[in-house]
Amino acid sequence: MPHPYHERLNFKTELPLRVISHGTVGPKMVLPHWHRAVELAYAYRGQPGTVHIGRSTYHMLADHLYVINSEVVHSYETFLDEDNQIVTLLLPASWLRNAVADEQLPVWGPLDLDLQSAVYQPLAKAVQTLVAGVITPSSARSAYLTSLGAEYQLVGQLLKHLTVNGQVTSDQLPLPAPLRQAVTELQENYAQPVSIANLAEQLNYSSVYFSRYFKDYMGISPKAYLGQIRLERATSLLMTSQDSIQNIALKTGFSTEKNFFVTFKQYYQMTPRTYRQRYSAQQSWS
Repeated sequence: MPHPYHERLNFKTELPLRVISHGTVGPKMVLPHWHRAVELAYAYRGQPGTVHIGRSTYHMLADHLYVINSEVVHSYETFLDEDNQIVTLLLPASWLRNAVADEQLPVWGPLDLDLQSAVYQPLAKAVQTLVAGVITPSSARSAYLTSLGAEYQLVGQLLKHLTVNGQVTSDQLPLPAPLRQAVTELQENYAQPVSIANLAEQLNYSSVYFSRYFKDYMGISPKAYLGQIRLERATSLLMTSQDSIQNIALKTGFSTEKNFFVTFKQYYQMTPRTYRQRYSAQQSWS
């Protein structure tokens, strides 16, 4: 009888899924952005707000899953409290490419899945298992294995049910390189005076064409996007720092405290001081 031998086996890395609960932070916007991961936004309680995917806007409903393809621009406008909550699940594009043995990720549709539908019940079960694991975490090994199984079930159900579209729209296309450069410039220089006309000239566009081109992909004009960056940074400082409101206004690119006050109140329907008092102790968006 032959002697037994040691067979060396190589196993692939387990599924690198990230599951993020966003807590109860009150009013919160997430700026238009993209990443190299498929994002699944699950409204597991109430009607937490809107998600913008390319040119499309979805008013989020409980037990609906919103599928956002890798490198597609998306943003959120939400109000998160005990009755309105979101969990997001992120699948790295590189891992998914290997999983489907294809050079490109599938272009998935539809983007809004009603998990109460009978056809999506196995998918709903996987999502709900993962949500339960992040809402009430457990260190038990059995809980870890249950979550790991749900992750693979999730991917399997997505590949099974979501069709690959033959045609793509701007909702599904990655952001072109010039616009990525423009977004980076705005994100890095928001605290300084920014000229949209000069930015357009740097990219060899006319100001009018650049603004239209930017809005086609980002859903808002470059000027409005810059304003949202400044507001988002300001709300973060209001919640996490002891800086005066005047200093926060200057740090985030507003020309005067009055300009900051008017812009902030117009967007959030409350003053910066009221926002700080109400939400500074709350958990921030992860």
